[in-house]
Amino acid sequence: MTAQQASEYSSFPKKKPAKHWLGSLLAPCLLLMAAPAAATNWQGGYQDGLWEASEPSQLQCELNHYIPDFGAARFIHRSGEEIRLEIDTFRHALRRGRVDLVALAPDWQPGLGTRNLGYYQLETTDYPLEIGTQETELILESLRQGRMPSLVQTAADERVQRRRASMTPVRFHQAFADFQACQAQLLPVNYDQIGDIMINFNVGNNSLSAADREKLDLLVRYVHADPEIERVHVDGHSDSTGTRTRNRELSHERAQNVTRYLVARGLSEDLITTQFHGQRYPIADNRTQDGRYKNRRVTIKLERELDIRPLF
Repeated sequence: MTAQQASEYSSFPKKKPAKHWLGSLLAPCLLLMAAPAAATNWQGGYQDGLWEASEPSQLQCELNHYIPDFGAARFIHRSGEEIRLEIDTFRHALRRGRVDLVALAPDWQPGLGTRNLGYYQLETTDYPLEIGTQETELILESLRQGRMPSLVQTAADERVQRRRASMTPVRFHQAFADFQACQAQLLPVNYDQIGDIMINFNVGNNSLSAADREKLDLLVRYVHADPEIERVHVDGHSDSTGTRTRNRELSHERAQNVTRYLVARGLSEDLITTQFHGQRYPIADNRTQDGRYKNRRVTIKLERELDIRPLF
C-alpha cells in the first residue's frame, strides 16, 4: 500500500479503545521458538517505513506509523496526561485472545536479540488496542535501539498460522525528533483539567492569593492555545453569613476581581461573561465552617464549540 493510502487510512474516524488487561512482564517468549512454520507477517520495508509526526501543538502530539496491510500505530501525548499507544488494526488482522508484545532484532542486527515487553488479552477486535504508558515507553526505547516492537499471536491449533505485526525503526528517528519537539511545547493541563475550576475566599475577603493567580495564569495560557474556546463564564458566590445585600456585593466583587485579572493577563473582555449570585446557590452546608468556605467561591468555566463530526 502506498504512502497516499496510508495517509487516507490515518484520516479514518477514531474508534473507542478496546478493553484489555496487561499480563506479566516476565512472560516467556517460547512462542517464537515453538511457532508453526507458516506465519502471516506484517511489517514495512525500507520504502514502507512510514513514520509521521503531527504539527507542533500545545494541546496534543501524535507520532503515527503505518504497518502495510495491517493498520496503524499511534503514539499519543495529550497535554496534562502521560503518553499512550493505540494500535488500530484492519478488521480480522488479529483474533480475540492473547497477544504477546515483544521487541525483535531486525534482520540487519541479529545480535540485538529479542526482548519480552508483556502481553494483552483481546476481548474484541472491533476497537484499537490501547497500550499503557510503561509499555509505550519500552516500545519507544526499543525503536531508539533499532529493534522492531511486534504484536505476536500463536494459536494452540497448529493449523492456524502465527500472526506477527512489527513496527520498523526505518525512518523512525527524524519523525521521533519532531514528536519530541512537539512534546516540549505541551501545556501542563488539558481541557478536562482546566475547563471548570474554582477559587475560594476567606470570610469577607475578595482578593486573589498567589496560588489563585497561578491557577488563572494557567487558564489564560490554555484559552490562548485552544481555538475552540468561545466563552469563559465567571460566576461569583458567597456563603449565608451576613445580609443578602452584602453577600451579593461580595460575590460581585469576587467575580469582578477574577475578570479584571483575566483581562489584565491577556484575555479579551468580549470573551468573558461575568455574573454574581450572592448566597443563592450553595454547594455545601452553610451550617459548617468547611461548608461556608466552599460556598465562598468564584467558578470559571470554559465553553467550547460543539464538537460534532460526521460518522461517515
